[in-house]
Amino acid sequence: MDFYLLTLRIIHIVGGVFWAGSAFMLVQFVAPAVTLAGPEGAKFMQRLVLGTRFVVVTATTAGLTVLTGLLLYWRASGGLRTEWMSTGTGVMFTIGGLAGLIALFAGSAIGANSRKLATLGAGLQGPPSPEQAAEIARLQNRLSNLGAATAILLLVVLIAMAIAQNVFF
Repeated sequence: MDFYLLTLRIIHIVGGVFWAGSAFMLVQFVAPAVTLAGPEGAKFMQRLVLGTRFVVVTATTAGLTVLTGLLLYWRASGGLRTEWMSTGTGVMFTIGGLAGLIALFAGSAIGANSRKLATLGAGLQGPPSPEQAAEIARLQNRLSNLGAATAILLLVVLIAMAIAQNVFF
């Protein structure tokens, strides 16, 4: 039994499930509920971002998922052999890996923008000024777009990884 490979796969798959599940849950359910809740929703998000380890745990999990994915890709490809990379499996793993890398960078931007928004909201004394309201709206819009893009990228990752070993050409 290859414990190195087994360990990498467990970390990669469990981490990927957590990362993708968190992204889908936030985009599809939490963000719309926060929006509908208004100021109370904003307080919830402030507590989630600033008062828990959610952002750190999700970012760490995403990073470990990508790192183990790169190590698995290196091993499966025999050190980036083009013969393997041009097979159906290689192409699908490449597509999934690239989508995962882009999702990691988008997720980093989400974390940074979430902290800015939460810090801005936590510092408000009463209603926001017009400038603060404009900044809040800009950050919320950016977070919405980045969240949707990340969820789509992670869906591409999941599909590519799920079908990779069944694609032949």
